[in-house]
Amino acid sequence: MRSRGVAVLALLVLVGAVGGFGASWGLRRDLGGDRPAQPVAAASPSLPVDPVPELLPDPTYPPLEPGVPLVRQQVGSGSFRMTVPVPEGWDFTENSLNEWQWRPPGQPSFGYLLRVEQVLSNRRSIDWTLDRRIDELDEDEENFEVLDQGTAGLHFRFVASNHLRSGYLRWLDLTGSDNAQVEVAVTGRIVDSPGMADLVGRVAAGIELG
Repeated sequence: MRSRGVAVLALLVLVGAVGGFGASWGLRRDLGGDRPAQPVAAASPSLPVDPVPELLPDPTYPPLEPGVPLVRQQVGSGSFRMTVPVPEGWDFTENSLNEWQWRPPGQPSFGYLLRVEQVLSNRRSIDWTLDRRIDELDEDEENFEVLDQGTAGLHFRFVASNHLRSGYLRWLDLTGSDNAQVEVAVTGRIVDSPGMADLVGRVAAGIELG
């Protein structure tokens, strides 16, 4: 009887081992254990995107029309005094020793304006200045987008204080130095775009030293 009990015990151990191996092999199959491990594709990180803000209506002010009359005005001092064609009757503001603005009198906020700035201290080419300005605008302005880009100019739009804005920039080399020396900018509403494109081109073409 004793030897028979030992035989039965041995048989039970053997059956348990086989069953355990079978269960283990089945579990490995469910998890892919008998196949080479497959790399799991990482989820692509979502790129930051500026949310589109709720836009406020533009001020009810007549749009800037092409062909506004221009008068010549001197700005700057010393060897780089300039004569600039500016819209007749617009209010003049001197922002600093090298930056000036003109805008229609009585115009509400978020209308349009002309700005001229000397950028002599940069001593950089127009191409470099253009690229750098795009980087600055992209960093500083909300929902900035380039609409058109030329060799010496830029047309773009952005959002400022929940107002959709449009801007034109031009750079000038007045002395043949191959460096950007003057920046001409016109900023306004989308409805002002035809007049702004006309104005920035006429002002840039008419600036002279002296």
